[in-house]
Amino acid sequence: MKYTERERELLNGWPTVTEEDLTRMNDLFPHYLFFRKEGDLMGLGGVRLYASCCGHKEYRPCLPRTETPEHRALLGHLRHKEPWTCPWCGRVVTVIDLARARGRKSLRWTELTVLLHARGDALYADALVLHKDYGDEQALTARPTAWCSSGYRFAPGEVMQADYQVTYREHEPVLTYERERLGRPKRVTEPFKDGSICWYHYEPYSILNREVLEEHPFFRWCGFFDHWQYRPGGARGYAARFDDFISYLTAYAIYPRQVEMLVKSGPWEPLSDLIYARKRNAAAMCWEEPDPRKSFGLNKRELSWFLAVQPPMEVLALRNYVQKHWGKRWDLPFCVYFRNLWGCQLSAMEVLRFLKRFRLDPERFLRYLGGVSEETEDHYATLFELYRDYLEAAWALGYCMEHGKVLWPEDLTAAHDAATAELAQKQAAALRRGVAADARTRKAKYEFELDGLRIVFPMTAAAIKREGKALDHCVGGYAERHMKGVTTILFLRRVEAPATPYITLEMNGNAIRQIHGYHNDTLPGSKDPRAVHGAFLDVWLRWLRDGSKRDESGAPILPRRRERARSA
Repeated sequence: MKYTERERELLNGWPTVTEEDLTRMNDLFPHYLFFRKEGDLMGLGGVRLYASCCGHKEYRPCLPRTETPEHRALLGHLRHKEPWTCPWCGRVVTVIDLARARGRKSLRWTELTVLLHARGDALYADALVLHKDYGDEQALTARPTAWCSSGYRFAPGEVMQADYQVTYREHEPVLTYERERLGRPKRVTEPFKDGSICWYHYEPYSILNREVLEEHPFFRWCGFFDHWQYRPGGARGYAARFDDFISYLTAYAIYPRQVEMLVKSGPWEPLSDLIYARKRNAAAMCWEEPDPRKSFGLNKRELSWFLAVQPPMEVLALRNYVQKHWGKRWDLPFCVYFRNLWGCQLSAMEVLRFLKRFRLDPERFLRYLGGVSEETEDHYATLFELYRDYLEAAWALGYCMEHGKVLWPEDLTAAHDAATAELAQKQAAALRRGVAADARTRKAKYEFELDGLRIVFPMTAAAIKREGKALDHCVGGYAERHMKGVTTILFLRRVEAPATPYITLEMNGNAIRQIHGYHNDTLPGSKDPRAVHGAFLDVWLRWLRDGSKRDESGAPILPRRRERARSA
């Protein structure tokens, strides 16, 4: 891949893993003390020891005259899967007998971790996949193998991700950036993506070198461990694995003062929406404003109430919407009351958008619904659905939408039933007119007469059903679809017997979909209508494809055949 000089410089100057980092990575895994008892030809024996925690390996002979108390205690506790303490580093280990654990496949372990480093004003995070398998003697004391899934560089105002999981090339990561503002889609994502293209998730991970974050001059104030983890529903300091650390640091790098303000003052919803869904709640707050009063558009008293109660962000969105379109400044408690009026069935913002569409005053609307609710004892959400149906029907019928008796009927239920019934009748009449017009158009297109045969277009469903009954086939089931214009049914009749059913056709535009006579032409001796009347059908279909042209008297104008050029 092509990189700029700055990108190549950043990749080449990426912090490397230190010996202390390797030790901390190794401590993420369960520790084992492997042993194998051995003997020689002289009858003397010993035990070979391997410690995965500190990498120490040693052979100890079993000589009673040289044994120490510590040596005897160790040999006495060398029992398979017994917990013990490493004699060299003091870590808690599990004793494993190599004679009983031959393949050691059950001891294979994989850890996902994010390793932090600091360099200048930037914070680096390496997402590493660590693995240990203990397959051979060398692997018993080896450090875990590591593969970098993604690398991150956090700086004030910019976040860079070097993704190795996309290309799986060690020296050609895919670089993406988040700068100035966060939006959708996410350009910097969490590491350790698992799953398919259509469904995937991100695996949780541990974090190493937390003190780097706590001592960093810029990111020490992000509050991830001391504030964010103590939000409602958070881990409250007990989490060992995380799935939002990278997203949180990305938000802090772009909006440092805003994130610090929110995480310390307590409104968790806007921060959660930004981190997890990149939802900025632009209708409720301004992310570019670090001052909480200016960001939320509240005065000191309102901000104090908002931080104490912490209502949903929709409350601020409702307040701003009313102020923008009606010029009224609702109190926050009244906004909470308005939001809760509609329960879980409706969104309060949906109600306000409806009122704006018909230019209705929200307070007048609440008074009206309140009066109707006292009479009918129905919930506000139910009455709103009834009122919305009524008003939309009244608008479709052309009622005067500025008249008080139209906007605020005395009996809402009766007005709703009358308006919707009248609208249904109007729509049914329009549908009938449309079907009739379509039928006349299709009749003029398809009807044709030539050489004693005639194509007839049925105008009623009853005619199609009689045709199916007389010819003993299933065309009667197509009657409703024919009347709706979904398909077209035609009758082929003899001119001398126009009322006698003969052959039935189903059309697909200008092509015959199927054509059948009596009993679908399945009786012995029945002939295929295409073979019997092929010449007539060919002329008719050519006339259809030519545009169904007619003269002044209504007779079809037959298209001329193109004469084939004679070969010389």
